[in-house]
Amino acid sequence: MLETQRLRLRAITSGDAESIFRIQSDPEVTRYFGRPGDGALADSERRVAEIEKGVRENTSIRWGVTLRDGGEIIGSVGFWRWNKPHRWAEVGYDLLPAFWNQGIMSEAVRAVVSFGFASMDLHRVEAQLDPENRASARLLERLGFARDGLLRENWYYEGKFTDTAVYGLLRRDAAGAAA
Repeated sequence: MLETQRLRLRAITSGDAESIFRIQSDPEVTRYFGRPGDGALADSERRVAEIEKGVRENTSIRWGVTLRDGGEIIGSVGFWRWNKPHRWAEVGYDLLPAFWNQGIMSEAVRAVVSFGFASMDLHRVEAQLDPENRASARLLERLGFARDGLLRENWYYEGKFTDTAVYGLLRRDAAGAAA
């Protein structure tokens, strides 16, 4: 569990499948995912089982984002594509639209990135996103991530190729930004 001034980031369990479904089935949340959102509760139950397996097998980690005074998950954040030999992982996140533009995800990602550098011995945290997702790009830039490049037409979804923007944050840059 991680705590910030306003948030509690906790383990996602099978009892959270309905909250995950509410997030992952919202078309505004999944607009830039490059994959369909969860179409049924069973999809979210499978997603939660994958999250639990990743934590159990120490291959990924994802937290449910809750307000400190509430227990219901309003979003999630975590690492996947964890490349242990090269000490980097990709961060991903989602949040219900009712909580957008309140600094909640910035606070959550900052806590998770700090955890990654301190507890997972990461050297680099990476994020990949649709270049059209300007809100996510601004969030990353506020946290000190630099846009490393653009993977042109590397993703095929709904009958078209799309680009992927790659952002990165190195441990030394994060330490300098915190000073």
